[in-house]
Amino acid sequence: MRKIVLALLLLALVPLTAFAEPLPPLEQLILQQHFTQKELERTLGLIKQEESRLSGEIARLDLDMQRQKLVMEAMRRHAGEVARAYYTGERATLLTLLFNTENFNDFLLMFDFLQLLYERDMQRLEKFQEERVKMESLQADKLNRLTALQDLKKSYEKQLAEMLAIQAEKEQNLQKVGDATSVQSLMDHLIVDWRERGLPAFQTFFSQLSTVMFQVPELATPERIQSDGLFLHTLTIKQDEFNQFLMTKDKLFQNSEFRFENDQLIVEGTYDHMQIKLVGSYELVSPKELKFRIHELYFDGFALPSSTIEEMDQAYDFGFYPELISPNIQVQGISMANEELKLQLKINFPFGFGQK
Repeated sequence: MRKIVLALLLLALVPLTAFAEPLPPLEQLILQQHFTQKELERTLGLIKQEESRLSGEIARLDLDMQRQKLVMEAMRRHAGEVARAYYTGERATLLTLLFNTENFNDFLLMFDFLQLLYERDMQRLEKFQEERVKMESLQADKLNRLTALQDLKKSYEKQLAEMLAIQAEKEQNLQKVGDATSVQSLMDHLIVDWRERGLPAFQTFFSQLSTVMFQVPELATPERIQSDGLFLHTLTIKQDEFNQFLMTKDKLFQNSEFRFENDQLIVEGTYDHMQIKLVGSYELVSPKELKFRIHELYFDGFALPSSTIEEMDQAYDFGFYPELISPNIQVQGISMANEELKLQLKINFPFGFGQK
């Protein structure tokens, strides 16, 4: 208990996880549960904001559709007049006048008149078709947003249930602690530290990493490429080369280590006196894209919930795009093991030679 009191006295000066001695297991569990609960609450707030935005867009689309309906009614009347004119033979009657002209000048005048009339008829029909396509586009946009809104509501309900369950477990564990006030202070400090320093640090780190990852194709040098035939090649990037490459691109990564283990990319390091850890892997989406998926994230040893991982996954792109090496290169596979990243590449010529 004296250790916790001492920690409280230093909270204003030192980050929570800077203490050399770890907290007792129960207190550590409570902090993790509190951290997860508050992150889920933050995510729920973001979902509510997105729901509000989508609801506003749906309301705007409803107004646009009402206006479009009035425009279409007018265009429909015009198109109906044109259709009736052709159906009743009115245009055919005018056509006979062309051949009843008495001289060539009258013929040209009548021809010009009929041509203008025909062009106007076609413009009316085309305008009606354009307005109909516009209405269909508005309806499709509304349907897409309604679907997204329903998905958001399902996500909100799921994460709300998860948050309430974790909160209940935390409250039960707090009852087992002798000095709950001290633990509550640690919990409050953890959340403040995460939101004021941790989350911005992750955003900065990931933003810079996303930018640098688009420069990784620079490592596709001849000495790193082994030919497995005329069209198949393997690009091998060693772990230490990769780390050195990142450090030369941005000093931010000088205190980080990127490891290739068991087909996973593991990133561990410090930033602004905080411990950051990321675990993820690459997924072959198409021959033109390797998508990076984040599996685990840790802030000062505390695991971030799946909602935050998904948020980061969507916000930052760590993918690999072989076309950045050459437009004719495609990727067929990737492996990360023994401190090496291996990319299986294939050359496809635009005229189809060598393709199977």
